[in-house]
Amino acid sequence: MLSRFLAFLRTWVLGAMVVAAGCALAWFFVAPAPPDVVRIATGPEGSAYRDVAEAWAAALAREGVAVSLRPTDGAVENLALLRDREVDLAPVQGGLVLPGRDGGLASLGGIFNEPAWVFVRRGGGLRNPMQVAGHKVALGPEGSGTRALALALLAANGVVPGSYQDLPLAGLAAAEALLAGEVDVAFFVATRPGPAISLLLRDPARAELVNFSTRAAAYAVRLPFLSPVVLPRGGFSLAEDLPAQPATMLAAQAFLAAREDINPQLAALLVRVLQATHRGRQLFAAEGSFPTALNQDLPLPPAARQAYEHGPSQLHQWLDFRWAVAVERLWVFAIPLVTLLLPLLRFAPPVYAWQMRMRVWRGYDRLRRIERAAQGYADAAARAALLEQLATLETQVSRMGVPAGYAALLYAMRRDIDYVRQNLAKP
Repeated sequence: MLSRFLAFLRTWVLGAMVVAAGCALAWFFVAPAPPDVVRIATGPEGSAYRDVAEAWAAALAREGVAVSLRPTDGAVENLALLRDREVDLAPVQGGLVLPGRDGGLASLGGIFNEPAWVFVRRGGGLRNPMQVAGHKVALGPEGSGTRALALALLAANGVVPGSYQDLPLAGLAAAEALLAGEVDVAFFVATRPGPAISLLLRDPARAELVNFSTRAAAYAVRLPFLSPVVLPRGGFSLAEDLPAQPATMLAAQAFLAAREDINPQLAALLVRVLQATHRGRQLFAAEGSFPTALNQDLPLPPAARQAYEHGPSQLHQWLDFRWAVAVERLWVFAIPLVTLLLPLLRFAPPVYAWQMRMRVWRGYDRLRRIERAAQGYADAAARAALLEQLATLETQVSRMGVPAGYAALLYAMRRDIDYVRQNLAKP
């Protein structure tokens, strides 16, 4: 019984080793599992970046993905953290990416327009709001997208740093400084009017929103990442008729940036999250305009592009994210299992039968040696020794465990042993 078990074990252990080798080879083609925790850079308190990062975190949590949020000063810091691999995702303002510096990053899609709200102080002596030499300008803090965009607009007008007084004010501090006469120009970048912009829009006697309508096309040519958007008359408040005139502003497109080696399943999930979060109507975009894969500062990963073009797979529609990913990963192992197990199921029985026959054949090999030896010995003592070897062989054969289907081989061998014994007994 033990020998039968060992033969069975040898057959199927060999098959298991072949399947294991195939699975090990398949492992190299399996996408790595999504990270346990996704780190997202946000933005300052009260910013649109902070709001959307929290919305993404809530959506990912519903799919079983843990999220760690990291507050920052804005888009410039977000991009730096992403480059240094300290975060996995970050909302970033368009126009900040440099090809030579940010080659290892990717975009998962644009999420909203971020116009530059430029306010000038009435009575401040500025004929051209972009010619700020000799004036006080609130550009926003270091590391913010506001400062980066403001500097780009000033540079496009030939204004060099140092020709004006740079004040790193932002938010309500910048708005109050403008109304108090402490600042002549204030820059804000926001997808919607916050408290600071609202304060300035409600005080048109002291603060004027710059209208770029006459030169918007020129700015778009000079700074291709900008596009004109219009705040219509009454777009801020119909009841207060603010603004009293439509204003054309210049907007960059914010997008969700990631590292180019982002997990494919996570990238596809994030596209679905963006579509659920940003497809509605926005102040500066019609419903369905965002998220978008068009005109991105960074390339889209293949998984994200596939998600935009074809939507989620049936598997992800039926199962939640973690289960769908597990099934997709296991499916890769089904290929070697099917391709190797089917031949093994076909060839394992013949291999097992061969092992059973080999045990009997080894007995026949000993029987042939005894028969040949008998032909060379004539004395009784030699024949007695050979008869003893035959008895030992017969005992071993009788104890040999084989399945019932192979018992005929043993009975045939015992008959042949008896035949040789009779020949040895003849004088």
